[in-house]
Amino acid sequence: MKKLLPVGCLIGLAAWLLSVPTALADPCTANCKSGQIQFTPGDRITIQVVNVGSRPLSLEQPPLLGPRVLYTGNTIETQVGWTAQPNPSVFFWSQEHLPVRARLYRPAPNTLRVEVFDAPAEPSDRSITIEADGRVSVK
Repeated sequence: MKKLLPVGCLIGLAAWLLSVPTALADPCTANCKSGQIQFTPGDRITIQVVNVGSRPLSLEQPPLLGPRVLYTGNTIETQVGWTAQPNPSVFFWSQEHLPVRARLYRPAPNTLRVEVFDAPAEPSDRSITIEADGRVSVK
């Protein structure tokens, strides 16, 4: 009888494990953090930068886009590809040198939306980069 107890426990454990639904990680599409969005390397990506803060921003995407002013409520859209520009980045900062933060969204499979907003205190986000493996990082 003692030998059947461990076997019964194992069978019960196996049945329980098989009945628990597996958790599948959904790709992040809204209000994502650094590293939660990943694109397929080599794909052409549309980057939308939106100023949802209360102050004008400066932004730049070297070498394609020189320094530009992005006023509250406005959007700048650009396209990048890995072959033309490895590890594409967009840099942004408050024209008043106050801290800002970035929220990441993926509204479509090959679209990255970056909403830049006023931050209450340092540290400030300064850029987003699409890394060589396709992950989007905020720095």
